[in-house]
Amino acid sequence: MDSQRSSQTSQSSPPPTTDDRDRVGTTRRAYLGGLAAVGLAGVLGTTGSATADVTDVDLPEAYLDRFGTVVDIVDAGADPTGGESVHEVLYDVVDDDTLVVFPEGRYRMDHQFRHTGFTNLGFYGPNATLFHGRIDAVSESTVTEGEFTESARFFRLGVIYNPGTDLLFEGFTFDFTAPDTGLRAIETYVTDGLEVRDVTIAGQHDTGTLGPALFSVTRAAGTGVVERFRAPDGGAFSDDTIGDIWTGPTGMLVDPRHAGTLRVVDCELGPFPDNGLYISGANGTVHVEGGTYKNSNVASIRLMGHGSSIRGATVVVDEAIDGANQRGIRIDEGSDLLVADTTVELTDPNGAAIRVLDDVETARIENSSLYLGPATPERGLRVSRDAGRVEVVGTDVETHGGSNAVYVEGRNTVDDATVLLQDLHITGDAPGVGAREAIRVERANCRLENLTVDQPGDEYRRCLEVIGDDCLVNGGTYTSTHHPIINVGSRTFYDGITARSYDGFEAMKLYAEGTEVVIDDSVLYGGYNDKGVNGLFVHETSFPPA
Repeated sequence: MDSQRSSQTSQSSPPPTTDDRDRVGTTRRAYLGGLAAVGLAGVLGTTGSATADVTDVDLPEAYLDRFGTVVDIVDAGADPTGGESVHEVLYDVVDDDTLVVFPEGRYRMDHQFRHTGFTNLGFYGPNATLFHGRIDAVSESTVTEGEFTESARFFRLGVIYNPGTDLLFEGFTFDFTAPDTGLRAIETYVTDGLEVRDVTIAGQHDTGTLGPALFSVTRAAGTGVVERFRAPDGGAFSDDTIGDIWTGPTGMLVDPRHAGTLRVVDCELGPFPDNGLYISGANGTVHVEGGTYKNSNVASIRLMGHGSSIRGATVVVDEAIDGANQRGIRIDEGSDLLVADTTVELTDPNGAAIRVLDDVETARIENSSLYLGPATPERGLRVSRDAGRVEVVGTDVETHGGSNAVYVEGRNTVDDATVLLQDLHITGDAPGVGAREAIRVERANCRLENLTVDQPGDEYRRCLEVIGDDCLVNGGTYTSTHHPIINVGSRTFYDGITARSYDGFEAMKLYAEGTEVVIDDSVLYGGYNDKGVNGLFVHETSFPPA
């Protein structure tokens, strides 16, 4: 049956249950003529927008130009009071080159609306609220008892084997404020031309079913945008619901088979039990632009793909979940990944602010700000040992917990990819308990350039510990209560640095495990503590009193 459906140009499932209803629709000309006929301000000329008809819906002129048919779903027979399900009417009116307009009101849905293989389809309801019938029992992603039946979705628009093309879905509030409410509001598979705007999930998704959104642009050359999608109240863990989906819902999922370019603009998510924004495949590109992502488990944003980016976003963890790992941003897999002009605020930290994982080939973090509060010691930026080249530039880290502001893992072999730390400012009164140093480098071939590290915290707090071999520390100022710099690695080259202990310790401690260490053109207050380095070379360096 599915194979037959996939061969059709456009397919809704299930079919209408009423055979004798005429299609209720108009051409653009008829729609505008109808506005004038009822004595309301119509559209004259080629600019402006369609003003309200009897259901008070304003339509942008661009949408009237785009769609050959515009359908008012109330005129077509839908109940705007929520008494009757709108599914039958939807099956009647949805078609290619059609915009379905929802006037202000409350619309009930009692099972999934599925439509595939479409071309140029739109849904518009800036003042419309959708809600679902009562749910009594859920098994995985299917409602098994209650007024709502079948798959736990409102709209399924396209499937991977029969996607649509050119989809508009704008406006709409999904009401999940009552107990035991929450389904996937919208799931889309579109080859090109995906537009989702101004969708709000009101209330917590607390049924233990599929999260509110899934998006996929299936062709490599295809594009899409999701703008101002809001689910600020997040979702409940399945253990606290009638559902049984693993852990709980994800806020916004980008499907693993996404292959095109998707922009996620000014959205708001969280807290969700299984990631906030979860990009689950590395074949396509996703650009996160602005928006706020809060308190989700695993990660508030998980970034993957080739050339994917996060720009201007705000990520917040201010409500720690017991037993969870709430990373701010998880950079998971792909190449040329970017985080820029982004703020990660962990006032109640429960995971790293940014984690770069092993399958990342190349990544860059620039002009961003990380804040780690004192509640639980957590790392700011953590680079996993097998990750590829990572550049961190022009970024501020303020840390108040006893852990690393930056932790660079590695195998300490000649094959380690370079991690560049450049023009970082690391401040805060983090103590030396848990982890004494603000920056810990365990990887070979790292480059630290022009860093400013100020760590006045107690308990022997330090600035930098270099364990990896063949690292360069070039320029910068390092100030802390204990020894600002600890060296264990071999062939480390310190050039043009200034280091000083607030408590009068030597500026550097050099362990015997490190050989052939060079210190050049530097200022080391209180000198250095040599624990037996073989091949230490110090040149044009001064040692003012500590």
